Amino acid sequence: MAGMIVNMMNRIVAKSGLSIIHTNLLQYQQRRSGSIKYYQANSIYVENILNKISTDVAMMRFKHWKVTKNEDGSDHVEWLETSALSDVLSYSPNEYEVPIVFWTRVIRKMLEEGIAVVVPKYMNGNVNELILADDFAGYEDKKVLFSTDSEMRTANISDVYIFENPKESVAVKLNQIVQIIDENLSALSAGINERSEIKGFLKLPTKVADETMKNKAQKRINNMAETAKTNGISYLEQGEEFQELSNKYETIANDDLEFLKNQIYQAYGINEKLFTCDYTEEQYRAYYQTIVKLFMRVITEELNRKSFSKTARTQGHKILAYMDIFDVSSLKDLTEFMFKSKYTAVNNSNELRSLIGLPPYDGGNVFESNKNATKIEPNINSY
Repeated sequence: MAGMIVNMMNRIVAKSGLSIIHTNLLQYQQRRSGSIKYYQANSIYVENILNKISTDVAMMRFKHWKVTKNEDGSDHVEWLETSALSDVLSYSPNEYEVPIVFWTRVIRKMLEEGIAVVVPKYMNGNVNELILADDFAGYEDKKVLFSTDSEMRTANISDVYIFENPKESVAVKLNQIVQIIDENLSALSAGINERSEIKGFLKLPTKVADETMKNKAQKRINNMAETAKTNGISYLEQGEEFQELSNKYETIANDDLEFLKNQIYQAYGINEKLFTCDYTEEQYRAYYQTIVKLFMRVITEELNRKSFSKTARTQGHKILAYMDIFDVSSLKDLTEFMFKSKYTAVNNSNELRSLIGLPPYDGGNVFESNKNATKIEPNINSY
């Protein structure tokens, strides 16, 4: 299978006139130049994918919790809804953007450039604003280099949030695929718009071909083009005939373009039906688990790592990012799952409540089973 794909890529590259650069060299060159942009922005396929992933992940919600361990009962959970950190994450990242717009830009930059740097600003010791850096320029002596407002800046790595795309190597390889698609679409457009080639022959009712007839034919063709400007329809006079030639434009085959397009979708973990709203629940769940949940975890791990000191984490402070689970599964399936999980002692009430972003309650850590369940004691004599 691998050999078939390599051969197809070589054949496509040969037709397109492009050259393949080794992935490691390409990544090194881009990092040296201070840019980690891995794709050509012209491709509508990639644009749609990036918009889809970034907006879907940005639908996540945040909670700042403090969990106090209780050895004799359920843990005590305090939802710090009015904390400064909760405010910038859930209500107002900065004075210019609402949360979903801000987090969409963060995820988009992670997908496009590999790394998104978010700079927190403080007032009276509390974070009150989050600013997305324009560009990431690299690391130097445990400091991160980035630009904001067209100025290069440096900061301690521990003082800023650095969200890194765990799939950045995939994005590097996709640059070559997207470039091939863009080049072939450009070639097709150029072929259609090229006016120097003969598209057809106009046969006039005459047997003599001289300069006068040439001028007459040119005038007649111009007249036909003029009348066709409005609705694309012209006419032939009596005795005239028009013979259209078969015009072919040299690009890679449709099957090859379809192959490249599918490679892009598969690399991002996207099913094309997600864009046509014709997907099944299983297809969306697979997309959620492999893509949306992955980027949510990247966000929460970095927030928890940089927002709290080790002491604060020991005291139970943490940020939870969650998605409305009703967007992932149907109410019927969710209710059935929770009911069966609870009354077969697979999960307790507090564990199930955490799935939908609700805090635990006293007594919710008890595992329950229905009254028809029979307790079976092990038979010691059978061993």
